[in-house]
Amino acid sequence: MKYLNKTIEYGLYLLVFLLPIQTRWIIKAGEINGGYSEYATYSLYATDILLIIVLLLFIVCEIASPGSSPGLKALAMTDESLPQYLSASWSKGFFGNSKIAWWLIGGLILTSAVSVFFALNKPLALYKFGWLMLGAGLFWLIINVNYNRLKLIYAMLAGIFLQAVLGIWQFLIQSSFAGKWLGMALHNAADLGTSVIEALGADGVSERWLRAYGGLDHPNIFGGVMATGALFSIGQIIKTEKEKNLKIISWIFLGIFSAGLFFSFSRSAWLGLAVGLLIMIISVIASRNLKLQRGLAEVILVMGILLFILFGQYQNLITSRLSGEGRLEEKSTSERLVSYQESWQLIKNNWLAGAGLGNYTLALSQGINPGKAGYYYQPAHNVFMLVWAEAGIFGLIFFSGLIIWALARLFRFSAQSVGSSRDGNKAAILIALFIIMSFDHWFFSLHFGVLFFWLILGVIIADGKYEKSSADLNSAAPAAARGNNQAKR
Repeated sequence: MKYLNKTIEYGLYLLVFLLPIQTRWIIKAGEINGGYSEYATYSLYATDILLIIVLLLFIVCEIASPGSSPGLKALAMTDESLPQYLSASWSKGFFGNSKIAWWLIGGLILTSAVSVFFALNKPLALYKFGWLMLGAGLFWLIINVNYNRLKLIYAMLAGIFLQAVLGIWQFLIQSSFAGKWLGMALHNAADLGTSVIEALGADGVSERWLRAYGGLDHPNIFGGVMATGALFSIGQIIKTEKEKNLKIISWIFLGIFSAGLFFSFSRSAWLGLAVGLLIMIISVIASRNLKLQRGLAEVILVMGILLFILFGQYQNLITSRLSGEGRLEEKSTSERLVSYQESWQLIKNNWLAGAGLGNYTLALSQGINPGKAGYYYQPAHNVFMLVWAEAGIFGLIFFSGLIIWALARLFRFSAQSVGSSRDGNKAAILIALFIIMSFDHWFFSLHFGVLFFWLILGVIIADGKYEKSSADLNSAAPAAARGNNQAKR
């Protein structure tokens, strides 16, 4: 059992490290109106195989030694403190809240399964339902496996770091290479369909600049991952005191992630990071902890200097991206507005049960706006609208309820433990994800996005669970001791 537990633990570290790498076997290429569609493509990803193996090993471990993973064993409770711990936890709603989370996840899975029966393409809906189940399985592992939190976070950040370096390199040389075994496509600024920025150069001639992709499907995904990595790195910097080597590594990560985020030119990711930083500032000020305030001030100063340098070099690109006046920017804005209108029409037609997981673009092509080329059909650039359109109103309620529950839990813990930076950092990360989800769809429409969402949610909730459990145990033990002393007297 010892070796099995270690295999599961390090398999989980390897999984979160490899997650951004999109190596896959395309089983069947998707097609709409004779053109390729990524959203209707059937693929088997290398990370799916690893995730399934780790899940099966963990199930075997649980069958062989039930109850050995989370909770009580990890806390190393004594029999004497256990009743007080359970009583205190229940009265504070800790276990009740955890049960609510699983009820919400179960509701989302159930409504998504029901949507399969209403889908135009039922095999496709069933395939995308498999993604949801894998994501929930990853969440279950993160919550229950006994692992070292720092190792997991730094394994995840190391995987993001490789993507950041690749993305920065792509932008600087304005090209990328195709790699079958890395799941990467070829991107050149001159090619139509590539995500670029059109801006006037110093000579007044219009230029096309390739946005950073990394090894991911789109610069907006790359930017969202960079923003998440940056917020995690900030959390490690401001609360790490003794581990100087980890603090240095976190500073390196933050610098590279910030540059990668800049070169993604993803406005939603920029906004997500800005709001996340604002939440952290408010949290640290409320904590009245001078060390945390000084640490966050240093972070903001360094990021400000880096942004100033990059802005000075690429001011014309930033101006073009933020002004929204260029040809491509105006086209992007108009397409998003049309996308929202189409998604609302699709929601009105399928508001109760949804059009079926993964069937959004197919439903558009057959009912809302037929006759367009395959590349035209894109999911709504809003995760919540996409969930409603595909899984119905109850799917939206369960999905939104899970995020609201997690946020309420984090803010409640922060109020109970003023002076701690960790809950503020987790709340900042979750709110940043909420902002990005409000302007994009990849957290629900693409394989990596689905697993990444459940990974981050699991890390945030699991961390809070063990923090809270430890705090309750520490408070329960003295209470038990006081009770015993009084009984003796």
